[in-house]
Amino acid sequence: MQRELFLLVAMLFAIAISAAEQRPSDAQQQTEVWRAEHRTIDLHQHINGTTQHVTRAIKIMDTVGVGIIVNLSGGTVTRPKPDQASEFERNKALADALYPGRFLQYMNLDYQGWDEADFAERAVKQIEEGHRLGAAGFKEYKRLGLTIRDRTGKAVKIDDSKLDPMWKRLGELSMPVSIHVADPKAFWEPYNPQNERWKELGDHPNWWFGDTNKYLPRMELLEALDRVIARHPKTEFVCVHFANNAEDLDWVEKALDRRPNMYADLAARIPEIGRHDPDKVRRLFVKHQERILFATDLQV
Repeated sequence: MQRELFLLVAMLFAIAISAAEQRPSDAQQQTEVWRAEHRTIDLHQHINGTTQHVTRAIKIMDTVGVGIIVNLSGGTVTRPKPDQASEFERNKALADALYPGRFLQYMNLDYQGWDEADFAERAVKQIEEGHRLGAAGFKEYKRLGLTIRDRTGKAVKIDDSKLDPMWKRLGELSMPVSIHVADPKAFWEPYNPQNERWKELGDHPNWWFGDTNKYLPRMELLEALDRVIARHPKTEFVCVHFANNAEDLDWVEKALDRRPNMYADLAARIPEIGRHDPDKVRRLFVKHQERILFATDLQV
């Protein structure tokens, strides 16, 4: 009798556990309600312009409750031929046709002709054309000061005066700038087994910028961007990857204090943020809660 009673209790216990696992908890139900009412905006994604990739991105976003995707890989507005659509036009048309209202497209700059005397004016014209075509903002990849070179082989610097008319025009057109200039400190440190990202850099050798004969120092890049932000107070700069300096909370806080037109997104820097004292992180997030933006750097 005792054995039968034990088996009955065990069976009932197992049924209860199974039911609990299948039934959403109160917290889960609250989360689903919040997601339904407040669809999150992801300010930093890179989606390839194909039906397959756009559809897959939407499936992922629907699962986690993201309503609007900002695609920073919208492409340039340069047309291969006068009668052919630009990369930006093709990407925007596809996303709008498949999932209207779910994507915002940022444009990218075509640096072809950098050494020509009229490049500054041509850059402004690209921005104006992107605005006309519906670009929601502008994305600058991690290439200024690093990989883009002039005809003499020198790096095109972030704060080159030739770009000032473009930054100014972006502000006049209310087009925010998402800009990437630097990465974790280890990417500039000697490449050896003592480098904490040694394996990661081995998998991605083009992420290493420790060769001082080729690349500018990391802090020099950050200082150049700060000068640009200061020169263009009416242009909003979203400094991606937690202000390009997630390992230094004090630096990020001082920069946000100093530059009211500067924002920081969280894209791909949660591990770095997680190394800091949680109380200090929370204080910074509360202090600048309107200028620290949700972003993932999801790539599809």
